[in-house]
Amino acid sequence: MSYEEITAPEYTALAAALFTLDAGGPDGTVLRGSCPRCGAVLAAHAAQDALRGLRLRSFPDAVRRMGAAPRTGDRVEPMRCTCEEPHPGRPEGRTGCGASWTLLLTTEPD
Repeated sequence: MSYEEITAPEYTALAAALFTLDAGGPDGTVLRGSCPRCGAVLAAHAAQDALRGLRLRSFPDAVRRMGAAPRTGDRVEPMRCTCEEPHPGRPEGRTGCGASWTLLLTTEPD
């Protein structure tokens, strides 16, 4: 798959289904899942307890439920693929396939 800087609504929806939020481990809080474009396994680390009590939700779905903006205490998390897999055309010094998406981490129950 060639490198392409791209985002799409389906990336967000798929990432919300593929990612988990693991809190309180020795590595702090980690968002783990697969890139919705290339399928590479990814792990995004946050400072210890930075995301405590938050739940993972697809950003567009949450905005539809909550109105125009996330609630106080919720966190919008922009993400991008950071895999080391070979993607032809990737600029020197960059990682990933070029895909980006946004997740919402929220205290609101489903």
